[in-house]
Amino acid sequence: MEGIELRSDDLANGWVSIAVLGEIDLATVESLEGAINEVFDMAEKDLVVDLTGSSFMDSTGLKALVMAHRRFDTAGRGFALAVSGGPVSRLIDLSGLSSSIRTVESVEELGAVGS
Repeated sequence: MEGIELRSDDLANGWVSIAVLGEIDLATVESLEGAINEVFDMAEKDLVVDLTGSSFMDSTGLKALVMAHRRFDTAGRGFALAVSGGPVSRLIDLSGLSSSIRTVESVEELGAVGS
C-alpha cells in the first residue's frame, strides 16, 4: 500500500488547491475528506482537487469527490478536479464524473480565472 500525501495551496481569485500524491483508497480517503473539510470551513474559498500526482483511486475516492462537489455546489462555491491522463483520469471519465464535475488539465487553468 502506497499511502497518500496532501499539499494545500492558495491560488488566485479565491481558489484553494489540494494536491494528492499517492493512492486514494479505503485506507487513505479519510485524510482527503479531512483536507476537503478544512477548505470548506474557509469562508468563500473554492476548491480544486489536483489528482495529477495520484497513482490510484478506488470507489471510496470517487464517493468522497462526489460528496464534496455536492457540498460546495449547494453552498454556491466552485469545485473542480485537475486530472491529466493515467488511471485516475480514466476512472473519472468512465464513471461519468467528468460530465458533472468541472475538470481541468492543471491547477494553473483555475489560477487565471475566477469562480
